[in-house]
Amino acid sequence: MSENVMGPETTVGPVVVGVDGSVVSERALLWAAEQARRTGVALRVVLVRPHPIPVTAMATDPVWPWPVIHARNEQDVAAAKELLTTTVESTIPNETEIDIEVDVVDGPTGSSLIDVAVEVNASMIVVGRRGIGGFKRLLLGSVSEEVSTYAMCPVVVTAADAEPSDSPVVVVGVDGSERADIALRWAGEQARVTRARLHVVHTWERLYIAPDSIAGTLRSIGPDADEVEALERQVLLDVVDRARADLEGIEVTTELRDGHPSEQLVEAASDAGAQLLVVGTRGLGGFTWRRLGAVAQQSLRHATCPVAVIRPQNA
Repeated sequence: MSENVMGPETTVGPVVVGVDGSVVSERALLWAAEQARRTGVALRVVLVRPHPIPVTAMATDPVWPWPVIHARNEQDVAAAKELLTTTVESTIPNETEIDIEVDVVDGPTGSSLIDVAVEVNASMIVVGRRGIGGFKRLLLGSVSEEVSTYAMCPVVVTAADAEPSDSPVVVVGVDGSERADIALRWAGEQARVTRARLHVVHTWERLYIAPDSIAGTLRSIGPDADEVEALERQVLLDVVDRARADLEGIEVTTELRDGHPSEQLVEAASDAGAQLLVVGTRGLGGFTWRRLGAVAQQSLRHATCPVAVIRPQNA
C-alpha cells in the first residue's frame, strides 16, 4: 500500500526509512529526507505494523495512537496511511523537493523493511536507534541490528539523541581488507554529495605488559612498536592509494590511531564532529555478531552520530 505525497519522479533506487511514530524515527526520517535530496533519489517512508503488538512498543515514546496504527480493518489501514502522510508532511520541510511515497505493511519489522528495500532496489535503508545515553546505549535495538546485519544495501542507523548535522566531515574506518575498501569508496561518494572532507582512520593496538617494578615504565610486547606503527601507517596509505581514482576531487585526510578499533573510530568521529561514521561489515554467515562484525556492532552502539554499515554486495 503506497501513496505518492510530493515531488518529481526519479529512476534511481530510493532511500527507504522505517518510522513508527517515535521521536527517534522522526529524526531518522529527517536524515533520510536530506540524503534523498542530496542524492536526487526518491524517499520511501515505511510504517511496519508488527503482529502481535510488542509490549515494548507501548512503553516507548509514541506520538501516534497505537490502536489506530495497529488495527487490521481496511478503514483503520486507511487511517494509518493518512496519519503517516500527515507526519511526513509536517516533519519534512516544504522546501525539500523530493519524490516521497508512504507504505504501510504488516509483518516482522526488520525483515519487512528489508523486503521493501529489495522490492524497490533501495539505495539505502535508514532506521533509528533507540538506546539513549548511558547503559541504554548498550541496547542497540533488535530492528536496527537486524536490518544492519542482513540488508544487502547500505544501512544508516541514526542516533536517538543526535540532531541533524551539517558537519563537513565523513569519517570512515579501514583495515586493509576488501570490505573496508568498499566502505571507503562508498564513504567517498557520501563525502562528495555532501561536500564534506573524507577522514580515513586506521587503528592498531599497542600491547603492553605491566609497569616494570624497577624502572616503572611500560614496555611493548612483540616486535618493535615503532616498526609496527610504520607498517600500519603504510597499510593506511596503501588503502587510500587503491581508491585514489574514486576519490578524485574530494579532500582526504588520514589518521592512524592507537587503541581498540571501535573505540577509536567512535572517538575519531566525535573529535571531528562528523556528520557520519562509515564502517564495513564482514558479511559472513553464522551468528549475528560475527556476520555484522564486532567493530560495526560496537560503533552502532556507541557512536553519537549516524553510522553507515556497508557490506560487500556478494556477501
